[in-house]
Amino acid sequence: MVRGVPRSEVNLPLAIQACRAAIAKAPDVARFSYQLGRCLFYAGQIDEAMATFKQAAEQGYRQAHFIIAYIRYKQSSGVPFDIKEIEYHWRQSARMDHFNAQVGYVALAARGAFDGLPDVADKAEQKLFAEKARPHVTFAGDLLIENILNALK
Repeated sequence: MVRGVPRSEVNLPLAIQACRAAIAKAPDVARFSYQLGRCLFYAGQIDEAMATFKQAAEQGYRQAHFIIAYIRYKQSSGVPFDIKEIEYHWRQSARMDHFNAQVGYVALAARGAFDGLPDVADKAEQKLFAEKARPHVTFAGDLLIENILNALK
């Protein structure tokens, strides 16, 4: 495992080049596509970054699903809010045991954000997401999950 580098210290052109080289050698490693997406996003190449995140998500990378939903939810760098995409990608990431996606998904579902969308996780699955996330969150997160579980009863 390599220690992370603060974003401000990343040489983005070099990092993008390294990620592209890694993908050329191992196109089936979703983490490489995800990392390329991060570098492209930080470099302001938003459309290509989102396409690269989508590629990693299609390869089953849970963090890619999470970040697509997060970027759309926060409307980061002008990416439009799209509740259908947010629901889909957070649900996929939550099913892959990404605890932030699990908490985010059930919190938005509890607020009715996904009402009217097709194929939304039912209450039993939402409860499962919350229960699986619970051991991984802070005290504040635990209080949120407790409230959500009470609402799902």
